[in-house]
Amino acid sequence: MEIPKKYPSIIGELTIESLLGKGKSGYSYLATHNGIPRVLKIMHEEPNPYYDFDGNKLWREIEAYHQLKKSGILVPNLIAYDDINQYLIKEYINGVTAAKWISERTPEKTLLSQLFRMAEKMERMQLNIDYFPTNFVIHRGKLHYIDYEVNGYDAAWSLQKWGLYYWANQKGIALFLKTNDAKHINQSLEKGIPHMAPFEAQVQEWIEKYDKPAGMDTEPVE
Repeated sequence: MEIPKKYPSIIGELTIESLLGKGKSGYSYLATHNGIPRVLKIMHEEPNPYYDFDGNKLWREIEAYHQLKKSGILVPNLIAYDDINQYLIKEYINGVTAAKWISERTPEKTLLSQLFRMAEKMERMQLNIDYFPTNFVIHRGKLHYIDYEVNGYDAAWSLQKWGLYYWANQKGIALFLKTNDAKHINQSLEKGIPHMAPFEAQVQEWIEKYDKPAGMDTEPVE
């Protein structure tokens, strides 16, 4: 999606610095406003083979934001939104994505503990978030969920049954980041189903260690 370098927004002119990525619902850009980094997310109407949107994408994200804030998990603050032009502006969380992190090393206790505590909070609210590792940023040792997406709870799309297989697939995530080819992480490109068989033992080990009620792990990730 081509947008102007100087983007007129509801809070004033944004300077577009770079494309952060394309998701199921929109394109996200790193921008600055009065020298402060922000994220500009512009909704798109491009189809997704394994996800159907019901209703206005922007309002779904705004509603999801309020649910996420209520849950107590760490998410970027919503700064502003424009319903007419279908974009939102949110806080920029400076850090390394979980995808980049796990492409270079095996996730350790503090990172996984925080991830499981997030999942626990969401399941209590009968919700799922998108546990794909690009949707998380590590900032000052804390795991932040940077996407505004929630769905009704379905065990098939939970952390334990779906998301953890991406976190365990170190080589696949590294290749995906390099090539943007989802065959390295998904056994079904049409349904968004991860490769599972090679990672069953690792996933089960993590579940046995971390899938239990606990306070949010506050130890820094080093």
